[in-house]
Amino acid sequence: MKIFLSIGHSILKSGAITSADGIVNEYQYCKKMGYLLQQYLIQKGHETDLIICPEYKFQSSKEEQNYKIPLEHKKKYDLCAELHLNAFDDKQANGCEVYYKTSRGKPFAVSVTNRLGMRFKNRGAKKKDNLYMLNRTKAPAILIECFFCTNLEDCTRGEEIGAVANLIAEGIHAVES
Repeated sequence: MKIFLSIGHSILKSGAITSADGIVNEYQYCKKMGYLLQQYLIQKGHETDLIICPEYKFQSSKEEQNYKIPLEHKKKYDLCAELHLNAFDDKQANGCEVYYKTSRGKPFAVSVTNRLGMRFKNRGAKKKDNLYMLNRTKAPAILIECFFCTNLEDCTRGEEIGAVANLIAEGIHAVES
């Protein structure tokens, strides 16, 4: 399977980070995890392109979209997966959830959520219509909210980045096995 693996968000020209910042920083965590996840997916036999926006290049988050989507359109991918961490003002909010839009994306969302649910509260796979990564890709897409970076217990469970990346890889791989 060919996988387009994207890290959500970036560091803008101004130095501002477009991601959530809680107990851990979403962008930094997902960037580190992305490299591990790519390796796990390759070990499972999947061709995986890891897309990280160039840092200190863009003026706005809109430019991130205009960078990623054309890259996804250049190849015929079987899956597009983007890594995120959730955040909320209520520090009690916790758990994982995976967003999808299409019926082709749903099995991946369910499988990844079920695997992450072995480590975090499973908030479920959720259909979502208003996220550009789900709306504009050619391949079926999922947006993975691994856990809440604003929740201490979630962050503690997420400290083993390799274990989190492995759960995601297992979830993706299980759909095609």
